[in-house]
Amino acid sequence: MPSITLITDLNGNTKSVDLKNTKLIEKKINNQVIYDSILVANAGERQGTHSTLSKGEVRGGGRKPYRQKHTGRARQGSIRNPQWVGGGVAFGVTPEKNYKLKQNSKANKLAFRSAITLKINSNSLNLLVDKVDIKKPSTKSIDALLKKLKYTNKKILFVLNDENDNLLKSCRNIETVESKLWNQVSTRDIIASDLAIIQEDAFNKISEVFA
Repeated sequence: MPSITLITDLNGNTKSVDLKNTKLIEKKINNQVIYDSILVANAGERQGTHSTLSKGEVRGGGRKPYRQKHTGRARQGSIRNPQWVGGGVAFGVTPEKNYKLKQNSKANKLAFRSAITLKINSNSLNLLVDKVDIKKPSTKSIDALLKKLKYTNKKILFVLNDENDNLLKSCRNIETVESKLWNQVSTRDIIASDLAIIQEDAFNKISEVFA
């Protein structure tokens, strides 16, 4: 039975807990679906605003550059043909190009479970109690917590149970820390972090959705 570190307060106190009923742990990590999931996420963010001019869109080239025969050179019809410097682009990209990819729900859930399992196996996933005693936004409190746990040189992902403004704002000003709600986190977020810190109730909700 796998165990995991539970952060009990913002003073850096921890204890080890067993993951008894979680369905997030896979017996075998599927690297291919993790890769596919990250590929889908990256492709979905591409704006596709690039554009090129075709032969018909480039200005100029209306006149035949030189006569058809008796020049000793290959015949040319326009200086805006793709083989000319400054000519149009053959089969160039247009803003209409759609880069979005799809991954079915079953594979997406498997990818997320595999990513969570990877973090647990490498001791790179901690739990955080739901009732965090933070009455006002305090970057200093989160920074002190990370220093006490010796997590200062790591890229940290906080996964929160609900919109706790004080906790969200406390994480926001630390360069190496990213905070997200439990229903916004993705496989890419988990893999991209060195360490994931997930609130207990958020972990339970994720277990229900991705099991």
